[in-house]
Amino acid sequence: MHVLIRSLVVTALTLSFSSIGFAQDKQPTPEERAYKFRTSLFQTFAWKLGQLAQAKGRDDQPAFSQHAKDLAYLSTLIEEGFAIDNSIPEGSSAKAEIWEDFADFKDKASNLTTLSQGLTDADAMAGFDPRDFGSKACGTCHREYKVKD
Repeated sequence: MHVLIRSLVVTALTLSFSSIGFAQDKQPTPEERAYKFRTSLFQTFAWKLGQLAQAKGRDDQPAFSQHAKDLAYLSTLIEEGFAIDNSIPEGSSAKAEIWEDFADFKDKASNLTTLSQGLTDADAMAGFDPRDFGSKACGTCHREYKVKD
């Protein structure tokens, strides 16, 4: 009986690992890569925004400055994540309107970069409000170009 169970377990594991191997052989499409890139970018951006708020709460100007520089750089990469027309694979929150008026989308991304770069100013920490920044910098795109969760 134990031999039968062991054989069934080994067979099940072998089939599982075999199917994993097949799944790994499938290369993501360019649209899926773009989606993964921008999803990672936005997650990193959100994390850095949280780090800015924490640095301000600790009154840690050097940390705030470093996170602001990182955020400003990350903002310059956003357009790259949308370079492929209609890259809306399953799971994406992007709307097709991004590519229907890409000039407007680029303007909004440029606004985010400008506002992010403003956080690198020496006195920016004093007036930094993460909610206000999110509304002005991120919300302009999210309201128009992101599917509501």
